[in-house]
Amino acid sequence: MYDVAIVGGGLVGASFALDLIQQNENLSIAFIERTEPNFSENQSGFDNKIYAISPSNLEHLSKLGVNPDWSKIGTINAMNVRGNQNSAIEFDKATCKGQYLAKIVEYRNLHHAVLVELKKYPQVKFIYTNLQDAKMYETSVELLNDADEVIQAKWLVAADGANSFVRNKFNFTVDAIPYYQSGVVANFKCSIDHNNVAHQWFLGDGVLAYLPLPNQHISIVWSSDNPQQLLTSSPDELCELVANAGQNTLGKLELITKAMAFPLKLNLVEKFYYERVILIGDAAHTIHPLAGQGVNLGFGDAWALAKLIALNFSNLDNATLARYNYARLAEVRKMQMTCHLLHRLFHNRLPVVNELRNLGLNLVNRLTPVKKILINSAINY
Repeated sequence: MYDVAIVGGGLVGASFALDLIQQNENLSIAFIERTEPNFSENQSGFDNKIYAISPSNLEHLSKLGVNPDWSKIGTINAMNVRGNQNSAIEFDKATCKGQYLAKIVEYRNLHHAVLVELKKYPQVKFIYTNLQDAKMYETSVELLNDADEVIQAKWLVAADGANSFVRNKFNFTVDAIPYYQSGVVANFKCSIDHNNVAHQWFLGDGVLAYLPLPNQHISIVWSSDNPQQLLTSSPDELCELVANAGQNTLGKLELITKAMAFPLKLNLVEKFYYERVILIGDAAHTIHPLAGQGVNLGFGDAWALAKLIALNFSNLDNATLARYNYARLAEVRKMQMTCHLLHRLFHNRLPVVNELRNLGLNLVNRLTPVKKILINSAINY
């Protein structure tokens, strides 16, 4: 029997496993994912699955020994957020005492770097299999794969995404709020240097973000009511749509990765644990991507839970988990509701609301103390 089984071998699950085993090397861990990842194409171009990693989380990863390919990582030193009527708010690294705002990292680059470190620990057993069932017992959890093999552990941590198999299997209560939008992602080469500035436009019917990558490249995330228009456009048409929506800020664009889309919804879970099962990352919560904080919230779960289990494994109980749940739920809800309300505010097309939100952006831009509070809150997630 393993001490801990982790279902979901993505970025948050792998980072949690690495943090946990480094804090308590006496634990045995089953690390379970459907298929073994293939990193053979890591050096060819940019992955269109991109994350904005906060300075505090990147520092934590560095302390764990995680060393991604830094030549492929972008930096946000400033950010320009614009409404749809000559309104704007600007942040720069001076607002947060000279520290960068975020690093833009490809999923496969960072994921590979985490797994390189994790594989140094023989206490971690990598298991690639499809799970079919899960059962709870008084002192353990059993997982059954499609070959009728049983994986048994004292504790089960689910990091298996927004449509979590584990969460559904154990009937966690989830309130799902669809946004009726999809996030469209793609990467481009720009004719004008971005100078490490991120841009975001609230367009009335969606939100478009330009995120800087090295060598005059950007990644975009476009939360769109009409993703099919973007997905079915020719490369030249897509470049023109993205450039025009971005007010031609970075000049002519050249598409370098095919556009992909993912549906957007808000998943609200009140209780992140049930007996011997604990949810982290997207299995526990999803968020609108307009603030780029989804993976940072997942890392917050990972660091807090790894510390909790490493220090309290022999006497982990409901009271201890309840305190963890209370602390994490407060942080998660704060960011979820902030992004949700911003989405609702900027998606409202009533003329009076339109005037007020654009006025509000300009007002906040002139209030330096308020801007400092906003940006320092974001970079410390």
